[in-house]
Amino acid sequence: MKSTALMKKRILISIVLSIITFCLWAEDISVVIPTTKDTNYVLYPVSTGVFLRLDTRDGTIIGIAPTKPEKSRILNSNPLASDNKTGRFQLYPTENSWEWILFDTTTGEVWLLRWSAKKDVLTKINIEI
Repeated sequence: MKSTALMKKRILISIVLSIITFCLWAEDISVVIPTTKDTNYVLYPVSTGVFLRLDTRDGTIIGIAPTKPEKSRILNSNPLASDNKTGRFQLYPTENSWEWILFDTTTGEVWLLRWSAKKDVLTKINIEI
């Protein structure tokens, strides 16, 4: 009985030390998003494990779920430009991983993309200066 209790204590201590060691050595993973304007498509990682694929020519966006491809879907199917200029649109994350800013680098227009499991909304932000 005494040896079983001692063995459990040692296992528990080993587990706790392993967790502490892992936490001390864990590093944040940062993702570098390409900022060149010579690509037709850009993948933006989201903290939820999904990627947003932006067509930089017309602003259309697809949500890609690599682990569950059946859940991938179109978030914005309406082209916002017709000139087919590569690198025209860019996405910027906000503090909320479900909201992103879509920016037209040619006209300066801005949209708020709100997406979720139930509903996706792209709303133009009117900026008056």
